[in-house]
Amino acid sequence: MEAKKKKIMFIINPISGVYKKKNVPEKIARYIDYVQYDYTIRFTQYAGHATLIAQQAVAEGYDVCVAVGGDGSINEVAQSLVGTNTALGIIPYGSGNGFATHLKIPPRDAEGALRVLNTGKSVKLDLGKSNLRYFVSNAGFGIDSSVARRFHHHAIRGLASYAWAIVKELLFYFQPFHAKVEIDDVTIERDFFLFTAFNANQYGYDYAVYPFTSMKDGVLDVIVLNRFPLWKLFWIVGCLMMKRADLIKESESYRAKRIKIYGNKKMVYQFDGDSVIHHDDIEIEIVPSCIQVIVPNNLIAY
Repeated sequence: MEAKKKKIMFIINPISGVYKKKNVPEKIARYIDYVQYDYTIRFTQYAGHATLIAQQAVAEGYDVCVAVGGDGSINEVAQSLVGTNTALGIIPYGSGNGFATHLKIPPRDAEGALRVLNTGKSVKLDLGKSNLRYFVSNAGFGIDSSVARRFHHHAIRGLASYAWAIVKELLFYFQPFHAKVEIDDVTIERDFFLFTAFNANQYGYDYAVYPFTSMKDGVLDVIVLNRFPLWKLFWIVGCLMMKRADLIKESESYRAKRIKIYGNKKMVYQFDGDSVIHHDDIEIEIVPSCIQVIVPNNLIAY
């Protein structure tokens, strides 16, 4: 008896990242495993559309729902797949591609990513969850959320544009956020230069603060960067690039299952690189093994 084919839906964000995706449907048609899959392609038309399309895919019994885009696109698709039998697939075509890089899925390489979908395995991974949304990679506030807000308005995307957004923010706009935060049983209140909770080990652009962060351990890795003099900036950036946050006197590291950030009318957050303004309290927790994700078959650390 012939095996029943799996139904797979590709959700393409045509505007994310720096690379055009006009040839992605052609590559899907060329490299998808027709013995294994029957496929459908849908294009998003507005922010949040991918979540609705993915919800429809679940209702229609699709086995796999593939986000074609960056971390923001993956975030939107993942919202509808938590706790379902529909697995998340990834063809990373964003700017930073942090989530895909953590999982060793080749960025901006449709053929390579399709090879993962054809030959990979489905594993259950953790997600971060706030009272606003789930996040796949990281969430927090500080310089990263302020840069994410400014970067959203850049006509040109990519690492150079992101670096320029950081420089402008540091030199002309950014002021540390004063906040009160509960990290499990520890309460801290101060001026934060950076507060980020990681589910995956990546900010993006292959930039990992905590290289051993796992999406299977049931905890979030948290970095706190306190106020520091601007002349120490290059030292701090260098330490973070070397994945040696422990060398920074102004940094603190935590592992947490639950986080509460008390509301502040000036707060700007980022979830997987998308900025959000929210004035009320934010509660964040780790949700263990809540989503199925297709990863390379030889991947042993998640």
